[in-house]
Order: sequence, then C-alpha cells, then structure tokens
Amino acid sequence: MVMKKISVIAVVFLFFLLTFNLSFVCADENHMDATVSSDSYENAYRYNIQGWIYLHIEGGGYERGYQYGYLLADEIIDTINRWINVFPQKNSWINQKKNIERLFWNKYPEEYKQEIKGIADGIADKGGKIDGETISYKDILALNEMYEYNSRYAILLYTQPFKSIIKDLFNSLKSTNFEEEHFGKCSAFIATGDATFDGRIVAAHMTNGHYRDDSWWQYYVTQRWNLILDIQPDIGHRMLISTAPGFIWSDEDYYQNDAGMILMETTLPPGRWKRSGTPIVVRARKAIQYSDSIDEMIDIFVTNNNGLMANDWVMGDTKTGEIASLELALRNHAVTRTKNGFLWSCNRPKNDKVRWELKSPFGLGIIGILTSKDFKPGPRDKKFEELKEQYYGEIDVNLAKKFMTTEPINKPMFDCKLTDSKLVNDFGMWAYYGFVNGTDKALVEQYKNLPGITDIPSCGWVNIYGITEYVNYRKSEFDFKNKEYNNDLLWSYQTEQKEFGNAICSNIKIDENNMYFTSWNGKIYCLDLKGNKIWNKQIGWSSTSTPTIKQDLVFVGSSNGVFALNKENGDIIWQKEIGTVASNPTVYKNQVFCASTNGYIYSLNIKNGEIIWKYKTEDDIISSPNVYKDVVYAGSNENKFHAFDVKTGERLWTFNTKAPVTSEACFYNDFIIIGSNDHNLYALDKKDGNVEWKFTTGWGITTKPVIYKKTIFVGSLDNNLYAINADDGKILWQYTTNAAIHSSPIVYGDCVFFGSDDGQLYSVDIISRKTHWVAKPDYSIQGIHSYVTKPIVSSPAASDGKIFFGSTNGNVYCYNAMTIQQIEKRDKNKEKDNSIFLVIILFLLLILGLFYFLKYKNSKK
Repeated sequence: MVMKKISVIAVVFLFFLLTFNLSFVCADENHMDATVSSDSYENAYRYNIQGWIYLHIEGGGYERGYQYGYLLADEIIDTINRWINVFPQKNSWINQKKNIERLFWNKYPEEYKQEIKGIADGIADKGGKIDGETISYKDILALNEMYEYNSRYAILLYTQPFKSIIKDLFNSLKSTNFEEEHFGKCSAFIATGDATFDGRIVAAHMTNGHYRDDSWWQYYVTQRWNLILDIQPDIGHRMLISTAPGFIWSDEDYYQNDAGMILMETTLPPGRWKRSGTPIVVRARKAIQYSDSIDEMIDIFVTNNNGLMANDWVMGDTKTGEIASLELALRNHAVTRTKNGFLWSCNRPKNDKVRWELKSPFGLGIIGILTSKDFKPGPRDKKFEELKEQYYGEIDVNLAKKFMTTEPINKPMFDCKLTDSKLVNDFGMWAYYGFVNGTDKALVEQYKNLPGITDIPSCGWVNIYGITEYVNYRKSEFDFKNKEYNNDLLWSYQTEQKEFGNAICSNIKIDENNMYFTSWNGKIYCLDLKGNKIWNKQIGWSSTSTPTIKQDLVFVGSSNGVFALNKENGDIIWQKEIGTVASNPTVYKNQVFCASTNGYIYSLNIKNGEIIWKYKTEDDIISSPNVYKDVVYAGSNENKFHAFDVKTGERLWTFNTKAPVTSEACFYNDFIIIGSNDHNLYALDKKDGNVEWKFTTGWGITTKPVIYKKTIFVGSLDNNLYAINADDGKILWQYTTNAAIHSSPIVYGDCVFFGSDDGQLYSVDIISRKTHWVAKPDYSIQGIHSYVTKPIVSSPAASDGKIFFGSTNGNVYCYNAMTIQQIEKRDKNKEKDNSIFLVIILFLLLILGLFYFLKYKNSKK
C-alpha cells in the first residue's frame, strides 16, 4: 500500500524537487556498516531470515515500543532518513513533524502514544539521532503519518478539473497512464469454502514497489519494507504484521492475529477527508489488535472515518470461514461478504457509490456518475477473474504463490505475503522479499549516490512462524568478522529464468558421476560433476523437492505430483498426480514414500506409481518421510510426528509438538532425531515416540540434523549452527551466521559445510570450531541492509574433494572443499583392521576348541 500512497502525492512534490537543491541526510556510517545477525532485549528478539527481519516484542505500550526501538534502532533511523531525502527542501522534515503532531497526535489513544514514545526512547538509548539531534516521539509519529499527511493533496491528482492538467504533466515525464489504472498497484485476494481445496480460507497480498526511472523515491523508500513485526500486547490480540522499521501499523497492508482474523488492503483513488476523523493508522491497528470478528473490524474502520486514503479492506475470519470486502470512502462504503467464494482487490472501486464519490472533486458523486458510471475492470481484475474460473475449488497456498507471480498481477510488485486458516491458527505465514518473479533489480546509475540505496535481490519464499513460549537465545562471536578467506570456485551453472523464477531450494543429489537437483522454474536437472548439462525435464511449474536415485530411476516431486524418470536421459517412466510434492521421496525395497501438501503420506509401487497405501493427516506435509527397519517416519504441519508400518500404513505412534514439523529426521542408535518449529530438537525413542531428551534453540528448526561421531550438527532459524551431544542433548558449541539457516549441514573431511540466508556458504573446522573458509557467490548481507542477500537454502553435497550447492539466484556452484575425507578413510581402515582382528580371534578359538575336543576324545580312550 505504501507506494500507492507515495505515488498519489508525487506531482505535488515534483515542484519542490525542481525548486530546491538536494541536500541528503546520511546515517552514522559506523552504525550503517555494522551487521546484526540476531539480538535480544528482555522478552524481545530479532532475527534475519531470507531478506526479512523478524521482530518479536511484548508487554505494555511503552515496554514493547522500547524493545522495538532498541533492537531496530539503526534500521528505523535509515527509514526516516530516506523519507527526509524524499523531500529535501530546507526544513521539510521539521515542518512536517510540527504539522503532523498538530493534525494527528491528539487522535491517538494513550496506548499507541506510549508505544511511539517507547520506540523513540529505545532508539535514543542506542545513540540514534536525526540530522544530529536526538530522536523524539515526533519523528516516529511523522514516520507513521507520512501517507495520511501528504494524501491531503492527493485529490488534486484524480478529480476534475485538475486531472487533465496533472495527466499531461505526468505523460510528459513518461509516467503510466492513470486513466487506465490508478497509481496504486497492490493486489490482494481471499478465497473460502467451495472455492478452496479443502474449504479453508486462503489469502494473499502483494505490495507495490515501483522501479520506474521517473519514480526513484518509490524504489528508494520501498527497500526498507522488510519487517515481519510480531506484537504480543498485554491487552488485545497478538498480531503478525508486515511493515517497515518504525511503523506501528502495516504500511504493506498485511495483518493477522491470534483470534484467527486476516486483514489486507489496497488503496483506492483519494477522495474527500475530514480533519476531526480518526487516522487510518489508529483504525487499522485497533482493528487487528481488538477484533474477534468481521463485524468488529468493519465497525472500527467506519466509525469516525477521516476519509484520508480511501481503501478496499479485504478480511477473513478463520473461525467461521467467512470473508469480506469493505470499500471505504469518506461518505460511502460498501460491504461484500461470503462463506463460499473468491474476492479480490487491486485499487479499483467496484461499488458505484464509492466510485462516484471518489471521482468527484467535492465527493458528491455528480461528476463521478458522468465520468465513471460503470465499473471497468483493469488488467489485474481480468486476470484474477480468469484464475478464479480456472482454479475454483482447488485454491491452496501453493496455487496462491502461482496467482501472485502471474502477470500482470505481479507487476510491479515488490513483496508478497500469504496465509491460510491453518497457518493463521499456528501464527504462521509465507513471505517473499523482492520481486516475486525472481528477478533482481540493480541500481539505476543516476540514483546510485542516494544515501543508503542498494540493489534489490529477489530472496525467495520463506515459511515464518512466530516465536513460541520456548526460547533459548544464544549468539557467538563472529570469528570471520572483517576477514577475507581464500576460496576456490571451480565452476557454476545457471538454470533458466522463467515466469515464476528459478531459485534452487532443492538439495544436490550425487550418484556416481552425475548430480541431480530441481529448480523453482519447474525443471529437474542432471549435470556431470564438471558442470556440463546432460539433460533436464519440465515436471511442473515449480519444484523444491530433492531427487532420490534408485538403480536406473530418479524419483522427484513437483507442483504436478511425483515422478519416476530414467536416470540416463530424463524420460518420464511414470507420474502420479497427488497434489504438490514439496518433500523428498524415499525409496525402500519396492516402495516409494512421499508426502503431499494435500495432507497425505503415500506409499507407491516403485514400478508404476500405483498407490499401495495412504494416510490422511490434518494439514499440509512438507517434511520428507524416512524409513528405518520397516517403519516410516514423517512429520506434518499439524504439529505432529508419526510412525507407520511400512507395509500396511498402520499408524504405530504419534508425537505431538507445539508447532509444525517441516524438518527431516535422522537416526542415532535407538533414537530418531527431529527438529520442530517450536524451537526444539527432539530425540525420540524409535519404538514408542517417547522423548529421551530435547534441546531448545532461539527459534524454529527446519533443517535435517546430521550425526558425526556422537555429535549432532543442526541449523536453526535463530541464525546458529549447533553442535550437540547425541547421547544427552547437551550443547557442545554453536556458530552464528548473519541470518537464519535453512540449509541442512553435511560433514566432509574435517569440516561441517552449510549455507545461510545471509548469502554465504560456510566451511567450519570441527576440531578448532573456527571458520575454515566462506564463499559469497552472490549478494550477501553487509551492514544494516539485511535484505541484500541471495539466501543459500540448498544443502550442499560433497564428492572427490569438491562441494556442490544451489542458490536462490538459480545457480549451482562447485567449490574446492579444501579438505578431503581422511576421517572417513581412517574409519574404514579401522573397520578393516577390526575385522581382521576378529577373524584371528575366531581362528584361535577354533584351534583351541579343536585342541580340547581332541584331548577330550583321547581321554575317553
């Protein structure tokens, strides 16, 4: 929503930009250059995760505000400075602060005043200053109210007689024709009942983030929209909000709360407003914090509406399955509600009275009737209608990703947030930072000197769950800080960029002389170990599944189900359409085990893909099944971990967690080791699922643990790699990176290798616990710009002294491991020596036994 709001006031400030000399405000370079991987203050925590900052705050207004400001001080200062530089005329920020305080401060309830003051004090105690002066609550208030304050002038852009004049001016600046479509380009949809796969609500929202040469301020400000704010107030509902640092509401128009409510918005053309009304900041925040129903939300928005920034609010109640749309202007509003259907919004008022009001200079509707009598759908409206008709009854989270990445809905969208009923109830969501079609946006040469401006990499999809009550925050010192390590890139291979991108989330699977992996472009690839393509095959529109090789076949999942392919040439032997298979298939004897986002675990015939048995869980399954001694183990998003009989599918036992299980398990002696998004690593008894021990991290665990010599290595979203004693779950050591770890570690030679969301591949010496080397193949986090990264979520593979891994930039890389598998060789030699020793002992015992037998026989004679 933000840039929609900035765009509507652009013409007014063009005159200022042409009149005054530019004098940019810069942040303290020492702070800008400092990289914060994670941090905590009292019960508040922050982590970097796949381009986003996740911040959890809790308590009363001032308390949670102080936590917010203290943990995000530098990012908030950077956000304010960008706004100051948008309006660089002399004393602009000072004057705006004065006017905003006069217009809005007395409309804020005391709770939000205290939260804003707490943010300012937290920043001040960190040394934060604005233009050399200690920051105050007025700066934070001004930041939150910039859109409403400047929207007072926006009516000039959209109503007669000014519209034709402004239109000519913008056309001369090569701008878009807003007669065709309103500047705001946010898109949202919500579906429920018979429109969705299983009746649950599915919702998605994308925020506008223009990258037009004549709209540099949009690109400049939108770079900071990378905060997932988790607010747990002492009064009201816990909320999950996508926003920018310093905001107490969602300038990105996405909210959900622990009462099962979803709230999204796209801005409508501006209309009349009244000074005495309640600001949109307050109404939006109150609606998500204090509403248990759609009726309560509507009442909060309509009561004393000030009319600034007319909106189409899209909302849902997961408790009842009802969804609604509220088109809201100053004088008129319209509500559409249903428990079976599909609603969408993309900045165009559908209701006649609302549209007529917004098209009239005085909000009376007379001119609006003449100029906009009927609703005329735009390109995005038509595409939403087309997708609704094509996929009605099938819509789920995976299709939502496809919808929001489809042109023209995805243009020029800058991020995406989506959820469904189960995710909301688990306080979770999916998010994407950057342009959702997978393309990166580099700096435009003419704007490269703007303070704080950067490239915008596309960071890929990430599943985020709010912190549970179990938190054990840890952070180690960076032994690699300010160091450059030698690394040896041997080769790289680039996959094809398609409509939905080409990020590689799959692990690399090596078999003999070849490697296999999948890409978000929907293809599976086979390369030789020198990086030469042998074959590739389109198996869907997307895939994150890691291939499994068995004899002459490759088994892999995709958006189109599960496939068996010829290993030599990629020919499809069979395909089973069982929904989206995001997990990795497992082969055991004559069965292929896989899990689907339709909630089923399947056993398929290895020869033809026919179903042998299936088991229905209560939610999606992303976790990959494992088989050990005729038992199938698999986690699910229903917050459970199951064990099944391999032949019949009979459920043997179930272990309950407090959050979804998306990690893959591993085995150690009588234990099965599994991670959960409830922050815990569990050691369970294989026979009955009883907990032998658990280890608590600072956030969720989605990686597969690896065991080496009684030590478990596992990565966590709390930015740490952990080394844990496998027998008792005690921590041995940890290694902190600059962001979350989605890449499962491997041990090779004397080192453990893993990727991080900070864009780096790490090699850590197991003995010294120090950095062996670090590879930065693309964008990586530097300073406060936590969004400038190409996350490495693919787990590496090793062979013949080389390390192979994929990146969200669509490339596969091969590096010199700088270590060899000596430990493995030593172990094999020991095993051989032990075998010889046992043979000798058995031979001696045989001789001894024969001797006693002969002696006994002679004594009988």
